[in-house]
Amino acid sequence: MSERRKRAWEAYKKYRLVVKIIAAFSLAILGISGCIAFAKVYHNYNAAVWAGVSAAFAIVFIRLHFMVYRDRHERSISRLRFTITLWIGVVGLIAALAGLITYIVLGVKHHEKGMDPKGYFVVCLWCAKTAMWGFSTFMAARKFRKKYFDSDENELIVND
Repeated sequence: MSERRKRAWEAYKKYRLVVKIIAAFSLAILGISGCIAFAKVYHNYNAAVWAGVSAAFAIVFIRLHFMVYRDRHERSISRLRFTITLWIGVVGLIAALAGLITYIVLGVKHHEKGMDPKGYFVVCLWCAKTAMWGFSTFMAARKFRKKYFDSDENELIVND
């Protein structure tokens, strides 16, 4: 690995949490914008709802990371809070997968061609985004709970 790549990798590891928060924040804004656009402009309320749900899960993901980052020295977060966030992610993932399958079936049943903004296939994209945020929330809560409670009491949590 070249010296430049090594420095870039070290910088990425150092600012990984910041990169995750910026990505989640920008995609939450995109979800809110999609919710408004699909409801007001295209009158596709299915896509609007799933865009809003995707934004909500992105916000839960951001909240989890901020919560852990702020509390890394005091360790006052309970195991129950991590477990609740973990199950929120699981419910979001299951709901999004059910929605994804449902809207694929509806799109095929109505013989949709391409990505019509008023159609069912565009809703599949928002269901996939919601599934991604549900899975990301689940994995982050699981990882933080494991690091938070299985690490030594004097060891600081390094946010990966």
